Amino acid sequence: MDAPDPAEHPDPPGGAPWAMQLVVHVDRAAPPARTAVCEAAARAVVTLLHDPRADEGWAPAITRWTDGAIRKHVRRATRQAAWDRAAALPGVTVEHAGARVRAFVPCATDAIPRDVARLQLTGTELDDPHPVAHADPVVDGPVVVSLSTGACMPAGKAAAAAGHAAQLAALRMPAGRLTRWAADGFPVVVEHPDVARWHRLAATAPVRVVDAGLTVVAPGTTTALARWT
Repeated sequence: MDAPDPAEHPDPPGGAPWAMQLVVHVDRAAPPARTAVCEAAARAVVTLLHDPRADEGWAPAITRWTDGAIRKHVRRATRQAAWDRAAALPGVTVEHAGARVRAFVPCATDAIPRDVARLQLTGTELDDPHPVAHADPVVDGPVVVSLSTGACMPAGKAAAAAGHAAQLAALRMPAGRLTRWAADGFPVVVEHPDVARWHRLAATAPVRVVDAGLTVVAPGTTTALARWT
């Protein structure tokens, strides 16, 4: 059975839709690898949602976001000053394998802080020198997120899909397993399976991310899977 996907929930009537913004630091001299960005984005999403502040001052914003469609927008900061300004806003930063991603407290799309809203959503593609084609979960190890190669997702869309898969994994995971995952810093491994492996995994994965089709993929496309043991 597919995991219940909050992206299927309609936004409450009235007002602008809400979204979680994620910013990737893309140093032009040494850009991060695409897979590393996806893994860091996935960790950043779950880390923010399980930060103590998510049960305190951030709680109303997170609840409002999860009451509607669970949108995630991935932006890029190519200049250090732009990254520094964005990083001063409420959120959490994850650094992983040369990638740096900050997840921000969700807000209405017409109220995104200027230092985030001014950062571009599209236009930067990233190399992936050593993509993993096959990864299986181990007991109490990282969550394995599989990204669909057939969906032809740009880097930002892939990072958002990985983040959504990790978020759904945390919702579905038994409490004890979630505690152990959290203690390790929510590690995630992203794999890029071939078509045959993708179809085998999709038949049994406890989490499937089915896209609403609001951006670059067709509605109903499965973009990511998540597995753990």
